[in-house]
Amino acid sequence: MGEKPGLLIVEDEDFLRLLLVEIMTEHGYTVFEAGDGEEAVEIYRQHQNEIDIVLSDLGLPHLGGWEAFEKMHEINPNVKGILASGYFDPQLKERILATGAKYFIQKPYNPPDIIALLDRIVKGEE
Repeated sequence: MGEKPGLLIVEDEDFLRLLLVEIMTEHGYTVFEAGDGEEAVEIYRQHQNEIDIVLSDLGLPHLGGWEAFEKMHEINPNVKGILASGYFDPQLKERILATGAKYFIQKPYNPPDIIALLDRIVKGEE
């Protein structure tokens, strides 16, 4: 696969979102960004054909990351989601897995880990 996929980054902390957007853009990803769950769903609705992977914090204002991913999953059942949190409740993680989101990363973000996971997803290794 020569071209990197489109990536929607959903993070309510401006500094973190802008940092991730810059890093992922430098690594060749086409990046869309949202600051809350409602905005993320709207951006996904408008650009679903351009967005292959969603990287979202779970703790978001207006609409949580998991709820936003569920809505994106209703729009496109094939959307791939990476959910980020400082802590994953095991029961919540099981419910999230049942919706099709199977990728998780711990916060604070470690960009090399995110890039490695994205590369594995793109290559179909995950």
